[in-house]
Amino acid sequence: MALATDSADTFSRYGMRLEVFSDYLRSLPDDLLESVAEDYVWLAGLDLESEGHPTDFVERREACRAECARRGTPQLYEIAEDTVSPFAA
Repeated sequence: MALATDSADTFSRYGMRLEVFSDYLRSLPDDLLESVAEDYVWLAGLDLESEGHPTDFVERREACRAECARRGTPQLYEIAEDTVSPFAA
C-alpha cells in the first residue's frame, strides 16, 4: 500500500488513491451517484477515528460532492445531504 501524502487530490490519508474512487464515481449514473453520496455523507458524520478506527470517509464524501459539481448537478449532492441529515450520527 502506498504511503499517504499531503496531496489530497492524489491520496487519501490512508493510501487509497482518491483518483481510483473518483474514476468509480464518474462511471456511475446519476441515481447511483446520489446513493453513494448518501452513504458517504452518513459515514463521514460518524466519529470512528476518535475510537481508533481511521477512515477516509470525509475525503470520499468530498469526492462525491466534486463529482456532482463536475457534472453540473450539485443538486444530487444536496439531495443526498437532505436525505441523510435527519438520520446522521
